[in-house]
Amino acid sequence: MNISKEIITTVFFSSLIIIYLIRMLIQKSFKINQMKNMLTILKKEQEEAIKIAEFEARKDSKDRQRSILKGQISETIAPWSMGTVNSVKELNFIGNPIDFIGFKGLDGEGEIEIKFIEVKDGKSQLNKNQRRVRDAVKEKRIEWVEVRIKKIEIEEKVIT
Repeated sequence: MNISKEIITTVFFSSLIIIYLIRMLIQKSFKINQMKNMLTILKKEQEEAIKIAEFEARKDSKDRQRSILKGQISETIAPWSMGTVNSVKELNFIGNPIDFIGFKGLDGEGEIEIKFIEVKDGKSQLNKNQRRVRDAVKEKRIEWVEVRIKKIEIEEKVIT
């Protein structure tokens, strides 16, 4: 009878341990499923975020392209509507770092005024170098430089 009692006790405790292990296994399995679901949700959110970022990047690129195109059109049209010079002939296009240098009065015989002209569209602002040029003009850090070329030698060889 003692052996039987020991067997029953052993079976009982073994059963408890097995039940406990099965319960732990079920809990772990449940947690794994929850994590898989969360991972799936996160992947979908990431894919959606990537789509949104790509859309925003394309939109930003298109907006910049439109802005550049509008600026180029403005630079083309501006000389014909400027009052800062007397005629389009008094303008010289530079493009960088400023758009034009104007020589107001050059068409006539009197004094001329030299004007540095930057054409901007809408809310666009001067870039760093344009601000530096503007500041140099305001502070009258401008001078006349004349360069003379003394001698140029050109040698041509015809190879047949």
